[in-house]
Amino acid sequence: MSIAFFLMLGQAVFQLPAMPEGTEVRIVSVDLLTVYASAKVSDGHLVFGEFPPPGTEVRVLIFPPDGDVRSKAAQLAGATAYKGTVTPGGADVQLAVEGRSRPLSLREILLEEREIWLDLPIGRSL
Repeated sequence: MSIAFFLMLGQAVFQLPAMPEGTEVRIVSVDLLTVYASAKVSDGHLVFGEFPPPGTEVRVLIFPPDGDVRSKAAQLAGATAYKGTVTPGGADVQLAVEGRSRPLSLREILLEEREIWLDLPIGRSL
């Protein structure tokens, strides 16, 4: 079997929630107290105007579209929150996944599972 097959099989274990137009993604501190960046899915892109520095440990929160402040607060308890670290170049988040020895790229998962491009501020290198 090819390496690509095993990579696809490994990726299949990690399923992001549905991310229709307007889905909000927040990059926050591990303790959930600091919001580093926020973006909404628009036209197949997730465009962040700012992003935490390389090496920062973060959580990635994903909220459904059209939620008001009160519903988002209620959803926070059950929100999808992935833990990871911003890569050395600052252009991706490597997500820790239970049961896997290696982290997964948020950029690759967004593109492969949801056909969403992760766009970061100018100056971030891949």
